[in-house]
Amino acid sequence: MSVDNQYPGLRWSKSLEGLFESYKKQKPVFNQLKNWLKEIDGELHHEIMLQSDKIDKKIELLKEQNETIKRALKETGSFALMEVEESLACLQVVLDVLKTGTEETEKLPRVICLRQSLRRLDYSLGQLLLFMKAPFLSLTSREQEILVCLAEGLSNEEIANKLYISIKTVKNHVSSVYRKSGIRERTKLVLAAREFLG
Repeated sequence: MSVDNQYPGLRWSKSLEGLFESYKKQKPVFNQLKNWLKEIDGELHHEIMLQSDKIDKKIELLKEQNETIKRALKETGSFALMEVEESLACLQVVLDVLKTGTEETEKLPRVICLRQSLRRLDYSLGQLLLFMKAPFLSLTSREQEILVCLAEGLSNEEIANKLYISIKTVKNHVSSVYRKSGIRERTKLVLAAREFLG
């Protein structure tokens, strides 16, 4: 069953502007929760505030690069854009659950889910920023996915298992990432990717 069927309120935007608008619509509920959290758990409130600020900064960076991103998405597609879209959908579901008559005792565990959703959104925005910068601008969606797996420290065999592809296919994609990025060593490639992914 697709997410569209499970959550009829969600609309897959398929565009960067749509994603920005979706996040903007969630901000009032999110801000209301932050105010409630400030009274209940100062440490968790602080952590969520920091995460929120990081997300806002990344969104501003993406807005500044909007035309470059549109061109790149048209040419290669983007694994990272799909990740951002999924992260925003998860965030919306968590916020919807939190704003609908939740008992005070149930809110705190759900706010912890909110924190995880924000972390995922921050990471996926980092991926999108990564793939909009040289030397990774020309990577295909699958090559982007492979690079994220490399940055996570996965071996070729682990990547093959995770993505349900052969090791030979992984090796071909890794070679293509090396060629397109101009980075010839796996360690340097991983370090360059992690610089954006955190």
